[in-house]
Amino acid sequence: MKKLPYLVLILAVICVLVACGSMPNASLAGVVSAVKGGGDGSSAVAAGAATTEFQSGEVLVSNETGKMSEVAYFVGKILQAATADTKNQAQALAIGDGKKYWVNYVLNSRKASKADFVIGAPILVIRGWANHDEISADTYRKDSWILGNVTSTEELFKGNVEVSGEQYSIKYVRVPTDPIK
Repeated sequence: MKKLPYLVLILAVICVLVACGSMPNASLAGVVSAVKGGGDGSSAVAAGAATTEFQSGEVLVSNETGKMSEVAYFVGKILQAATADTKNQAQALAIGDGKKYWVNYVLNSRKASKADFVIGAPILVIRGWANHDEISADTYRKDSWILGNVTSTEELFKGNVEVSGEQYSIKYVRVPTDPIK
């Protein structure tokens, strides 16, 4: 009978160890450092969070023809700038598939801030990702982007903006820094 509390304690420790074994290593390291260092545990969250941003030198490019507002863009790095000799096309390396393309449009952009959300303002969104709260860093850099206009700001307090009639998380939208022609 006296062995029962020890048996329960051993089973509880084993359950905790098994549960911790299924956690990602980076998150577990943050939890352990928070426990050892008396921190708040925020490093565990930060360690597991992916950064959703373009890397240095990455821009949005399109090899489609048509108006800038009607084509799809992909993230790329410019290998050769557009010149008269290249018929005003630039050569870009696509981040998504690693292939080289001659592109008609190069569009610089930045992450949007709340001040950018004005009705009618041009906004870049990831195609097919309306109504999603979370997007991976891989998706952010490898999926295609489209240009739309802000159509409603009624849900900014919820972290959403309506672009061309669909809701997008403001964490994942971009603003073109080049003029739209």
